[in-house]
Amino acid sequence: MTEKHAAESNKAEADSSANHGKDMKFLQAFTLIALFLFWIGYVAALYKGNDSKMSGYSLLIVAFSLVNFNALCGITKIENKALNILARLDGVLFFAWAAITVVSLLLK
Repeated sequence: MTEKHAAESNKAEADSSANHGKDMKFLQAFTLIALFLFWIGYVAALYKGNDSKMSGYSLLIVAFSLVNFNALCGITKIENKALNILARLDGVLFFAWAAITVVSLLLK
């Protein structure tokens, strides 16, 4: 009886971890797409010269980049090829933006 209970418990744990993995993949895909949309909003605010929106987008970009740091740096590879390319693009944008921000602060 206990062996049957242990087998059912192991199966339930495996199903739970599989569902958790699917949820994490969905969350990562959602945050990568949202991060790209925030970059578009940041560039639009930069073009229009709206400083308050730029600062709001900057905070969102930093937060979402920290959530996806492993994907942006290439530590983990995403199975979806389009999302993998999007993660690399977001990573390049983030590190270029950070470098430009540091240089502009040093020059002022």
